[in-house]
Amino acid sequence: MDSLDLAKRDMTVVYGDRTFALRAYRDAQQWHGIIIENRTPIRHGLAPAADPATCFAAAVGFLAATVDAAGEPRGVTR
Repeated sequence: MDSLDLAKRDMTVVYGDRTFALRAYRDAQQWHGIIIENRTPIRHGLAPAADPATCFAAAVGFLAATVDAAGEPRGVTR
């Protein structure tokens, strides 16, 4: 039986007037991402990453593209 790996990293992103919580968690030697806005998980098709920084970069890129497509104001902080 494999040992349980509970590694995770959290990050908050403000883009335009919207705030998102990002979580990267490790499962089976890969990092997976969760994106949440207002307690609602947002579906994405992001592939697992080798490290949490790559996972967060992909999630922020996804958020920027999604918010920009919706016509929201630009700008990333935090």
